[in-house]
Amino acid sequence: MKRILIVEDDKRITAALQIRLAASGYTVLIAHNGFDGLKLAVAERPDLILMDIMMPVGMGFSVAERLKASACAETPIIFITASKRTCLRRTAEKLGAVGFFEKPYDAAELLGAVGLILGADLPAALHATPTALAARSAV
Repeated sequence: MKRILIVEDDKRITAALQIRLAASGYTVLIAHNGFDGLKLAVAERPDLILMDIMMPVGMGFSVAERLKASACAETPIIFITASKRTCLRRTAEKLGAVGFFEKPYDAAELLGAVGLILGADLPAALHATPTALAARSAV
């Protein structure tokens, strides 16, 4: 079973992601700040990381930089942010992100992108929209 780490400080968003991902057959790991996310990623080596950019105790981009210098260097990252600043997408791409979603995001598109990235044969992956496909080709 594929394991996904959610690094998100908003507990409502975390809960919604956890429910959807678990219902799609994924094992979900959770951290509510960048520091804990970094520790959990290195300890657990998830198959994918969904990470907020703006968080207390470790911003998403700095966590991604540290992950790239660790044993998790090859772990794909999808960034999720409430910010509408266009420079964030470019920075995410420079860091090697495989996806980028702005809040509020479409849950089906996010699940479709997750399925494509992890090579899952799930209904959500079959119904991926062009936006989800673009998220997959962000590298």
